[in-house]
Amino acid sequence: ANARKILFRQNNEPLKIWVSSMYEIPVFSSVIWMLPLAGKKGTDWQFNRTTNPYSTNNWHADSCCHPRKEGGHMILSLVMAYCIVEEEKTMLSYNKIDTADGERDFTMDETPTMRDPLYLSPEEDDLYVRNNLKYSGVDFSDPRKGEKSYGCGCHGKEQDGQHCYCEYISPTWEHKIVANEGWSWYADNKDKDKYGFIADGIDGGQHIAVSLSGEQHGRVEVSYVVSYENFGVSLAWLDNSSANIHRQGFCNEEANHQKKQMPQRLVAIWDSKASVPKVELLDERLHEGETKTLHICLTPRGNDRNRKGTENKFKLLGVRVY
Repeated sequence: ANARKILFRQNNEPLKIWVSSMYEIPVFSSVIWMLPLAGKKGTDWQFNRTTNPYSTNNWHADSCCHPRKEGGHMILSLVMAYCIVEEEKTMLSYNKIDTADGERDFTMDETPTMRDPLYLSPEEDDLYVRNNLKYSGVDFSDPRKGEKSYGCGCHGKEQDGQHCYCEYISPTWEHKIVANEGWSWYADNKDKDKYGFIADGIDGGQHIAVSLSGEQHGRVEVSYVVSYENFGVSLAWLDNSSANIHRQGFCNEEANHQKKQMPQRLVAIWDSKASVPKVELLDERLHEGETKTLHICLTPRGNDRNRKGTENKFKLLGVRVY
């Protein structure tokens, strides 16, 4: 019953993955391997559906989740074959001694224990299964939405005399940024094609504020880059002001450990030698129709010997509200 009341579980795991695990349906995340594979040669290759079978545009055939024949089906067939072989091994040599508690299939006991069916309401079916999700937000990773451009146009018919004009076109998200202290929008990779809002400084304190309006489910999703070196920890919170209320407090303190009353930590550090996007839900809710400001500030690097590299960076890719 509790699973039906919330969109995400406490560990921010999507509910549809949790439902799949309830029924021991093998689930894997394509983002973990597909995104680095698709984008390792830059965005032109990443979105090239014609020559790149692992292109991002080849993942899905529709707005939901059905994979395309090229790329998606190839990987899924390998995953399914692997799962079938592993399942066959388990069925042919079922030995409780060699099986961990978490791997035990209760339906294969001498007296099978069947799981209770889970009921999804029409609204939940539309959200979890059909993936018809209304959302809003800002995407800092798309260069087409971030660079200022110079555009010209004309009004009226030629024979009546046209009124022509030229103007600078601002980034689509520029009006959403209500405060910015020390964050810059640029591409920090070698090919200069992986964009984001970036704060960098060992002393921390850099602050950015984004105006958001709540959607139906009241959730705020922040996407950012995690890496094994030179990245740090930021704090995120919602309030009704563009000012940084934690300027003299938590934003200038090391955030290695969660402290009482501290805003939510966004940890951009992990052990794998790769830099990949991460998506995290805020614990705070933004109710439908409500307008608040999302604040993110970079904390100081500190003297943590376990952190690799000498820099202290945070790269914000986008914010989504639904």
